[in-house]
Amino acid sequence: MNDLTPGELDRLESAHETFSPKNGVAKARLLEALTADVPRHPRSQWKARFEAMRGNRIQIAMAAALVMAVVGVWQSTSPRSLFGATLQAMIDAKGYSCDMFDIAPGDGGDENATLGSRVFWALNGDERIEGIALGKVREIEIHRPGRSGLKLLPDAKEFKVLDESISREFSFGLFGQLSQYKGRAESRLGAKEIRGCKVNGFVIPWSSLTGREAPGNAKLSIWLDSSTSLPVRVDCTGFVPNQAGVVRLENFQWGVQDAKLFDTSIPPGYAPAPKSDVTDEQITEYVVYGLSVFAKYNNGKYPAVKYVYGDEQGEALRSLMGMDPKAQGWVKLDKKIVWKTPKEGEFAHGTSGLSWINGLQREHPECVYHGRTVTSKDAEKVLLRWRRDDGRYRVIFGDLRASDESAERLKELEAK
Repeated sequence: MNDLTPGELDRLESAHETFSPKNGVAKARLLEALTADVPRHPRSQWKARFEAMRGNRIQIAMAAALVMAVVGVWQSTSPRSLFGATLQAMIDAKGYSCDMFDIAPGDGGDENATLGSRVFWALNGDERIEGIALGKVREIEIHRPGRSGLKLLPDAKEFKVLDESISREFSFGLFGQLSQYKGRAESRLGAKEIRGCKVNGFVIPWSSLTGREAPGNAKLSIWLDSSTSLPVRVDCTGFVPNQAGVVRLENFQWGVQDAKLFDTSIPPGYAPAPKSDVTDEQITEYVVYGLSVFAKYNNGKYPAVKYVYGDEQGEALRSLMGMDPKAQGWVKLDKKIVWKTPKEGEFAHGTSGLSWINGLQREHPECVYHGRTVTSKDAEKVLLRWRRDDGRYRVIFGDLRASDESAERLKELEAK
């Protein structure tokens, strides 16, 4: 056991919690845990928490959008001169860094804060995100507008070049979009002090700022320095369904960031990260199963969203199926597992299949999901597609058939 990695030890520990020699399902989970390669249901161990927070980073991601959200609020609720001062202050700063914390309720009303990431941002749109667990940087992602990025795994000394076309939910380009926000703050939080700073706070729905979906009833609570109008704290709530946790951006350091932070040169001693041993055929099988289960219990309709967040759509499936809150979900499709009822298996494997879509949207270039407009009745329309390593596109149609198509053929299909 001493040769196991921290991640393997964590998966073994979490599976062992529910293991019983008389429980065939739990035994299967134990055997599967050491080779799990899909998002698991969030647990309390550091690795599971790190993966959950990594998902939150991508959903909330990145500070550029949050800062421009602040501009939008001041634009719609404050005098024009104050908005001008806020915008000018951010331009003058030319960059910033901040910490991202996972805030959970503690005993007696206290907060338990876990540092999950550090964010660095430059005025030209370059971004660096450092994923942290147990006080160590476990993962680094560098994104640069219009250019390839870099992902580093310091523990394994591995790297992955990030294609410039990999979808980013938020980027420097939102400056123009969010500065046009005309909405109003949902409520004012009043004035208080945070770390010796006098601040004023607002609550704003995330969707009204970005025009994009987010899990649950996602909101931002934004606290601005009364003297500089710059953010001091940003609390993001409602991003994880049925959880009361908060993702907090704090410890903002405004100013020009070191250009070396955004250097995408491969460090000495790093090797290419091995490609996933999960094939496109397997991914297709998992995804098709998840979508088929969702459509079965939703009158032939797939998740009607642009971004398929695994937790959100998994909980939606739980509701559609009328499953107990304790029903096990997010288990990789495995026909060898025998469930007490077929419905339990549908939910367990269906939620896992839906989570794979979010993984495709995060990691695969040019992945697009058309669940808003395509249903199971649209047999010839493209429901989901992503670009394979060979340049072709894996296409899943409305009737859940799959095929590989050229870029030219894909354009014809999506024009239907």
